[in-house]
Amino acid sequence: MSPSKTSTLSFDTFYNIVDGKQRSSKEIHHGVNPSTGEELWDVPIGSKQDLEDAVAAGKKAFPAWAATPIEKRKELLQKFTDLFNEHTTEFTELLCKEAGKPKKFAGIEVAGVGGFISFHNTLNLPEEKFEDDEKVVTTRFTPLGVVGAICPWNFPLILAVGKFAPGLLTGNTVILKPSPFTPYTALKLVELAQQVFPPGVLQAVGGNNELGALLTTHPDIAKISFTGSIATGKKVMEASAKTLKRVTLELGGNDASIILPDVDIEKVAPEVVMGAFQNTGQVCVATKRIYIHEKIYKPFLEAMVKFTATLKTGAPDSEAPLGPIQNQMQFDKVKSFFADSKAKGYKFAAGTPDVSASKGFFIQPTIIDNPPNDSRIISEEPFGPIVPTQPWSDLDEVIARANDTNTGLGACVWGKDVAAAEKVALRLEAGSVFVNSWEKPTPQAIFGGHKESGIGGEWGNTGLLSFCNAHVIHVYKS
Repeated sequence: MSPSKTSTLSFDTFYNIVDGKQRSSKEIHHGVNPSTGEELWDVPIGSKQDLEDAVAAGKKAFPAWAATPIEKRKELLQKFTDLFNEHTTEFTELLCKEAGKPKKFAGIEVAGVGGFISFHNTLNLPEEKFEDDEKVVTTRFTPLGVVGAICPWNFPLILAVGKFAPGLLTGNTVILKPSPFTPYTALKLVELAQQVFPPGVLQAVGGNNELGALLTTHPDIAKISFTGSIATGKKVMEASAKTLKRVTLELGGNDASIILPDVDIEKVAPEVVMGAFQNTGQVCVATKRIYIHEKIYKPFLEAMVKFTATLKTGAPDSEAPLGPIQNQMQFDKVKSFFADSKAKGYKFAAGTPDVSASKGFFIQPTIIDNPPNDSRIISEEPFGPIVPTQPWSDLDEVIARANDTNTGLGACVWGKDVAAAEKVALRLEAGSVFVNSWEKPTPQAIFGGHKESGIGGEWGNTGLLSFCNAHVIHVYKS
């Protein structure tokens, strides 16, 4: 069906979506507006039966959806994009309330939904042929079945579409589980999609951690796509192993940025700061450790401190570039890094060690000057607006320091000599390395981590294959 220009959608009632229909529940929970601490709307907690019904509906819808030509699937994805674009204002306002994002950055995330789908609609699955005198061997890639997509709270819209767009494009059916901290935009996104896709193709069942565990053990779920913490990712992989599910795990990071001595300090320092503090530091590929050459350490740090002082925090409508921490649990975790740094006597170059109480979960961006290598702020991921800097003098040694971590999601190298910077980038053990930019993952390239930052990857043409099985036909000529 073509999207109607009079499409209506209520943005103050929320449902799970099972087999094309809205579902409520006697059990409810609430998101919290992180700017005010106030409870938001009721959200149903999906039951085991809700999940069973969703899996059955996805399994039932799968054969017809998998047999739908890819061009038709692309057409429906584009119709959904057109329909979504009728509601960008409402989705932006909703994202501001549930995630606390500044309106400008919430708008960027909302705009990314259409951009993400449109790019994936330019892709096609590869087909490989080999022929000799005896046979013709054709390799194709076929969909897996029902995919469970477990989404995080830091980018609830773009990371949801980052799972279901390639999942649906490749012919799978998808059940989305939004984070209980940010359930609203994802549930509304899937509700809207029912005007375009057949029942059971894209569903949403939100709830608690118990629901996620049921997804990972269900025998009729073919794959789990999970974005979240390393600790939870290990549990997902362990549970999924019981049924040999395919898994893609995009987990935590502790990204290093190496600043070479030839950089333009006034130009680069603010960019490095933005890499650390964008989305209030709540980004898996945010800059988490900054290594500055000793020749420029003091002036570069001073330039960072100067720019950091201009970064105010505030509610979405305040024009402040940084919002609050999204939830109380994360707020308390980030505060523990402040408390540890204060207790150990580390130098606070920017910000203050004391996080004052307020009605929202606000923390001013903070820089820790040259803490030791074994400090928590160096070795662990805060996932908030606090970042350490350290000087370096020997290139081999700083590369070893950058790689001395159990994670490997992203990294950055900054330098005027781009060829020299690229040589450094090649030696960094991370899935995505950025030269002369802070971390900006793009749907045009596969996104995944090395080491404990994940298993596999998604996005881009290569990422499509993570939603497929290889299917090889050998035809013998005689």
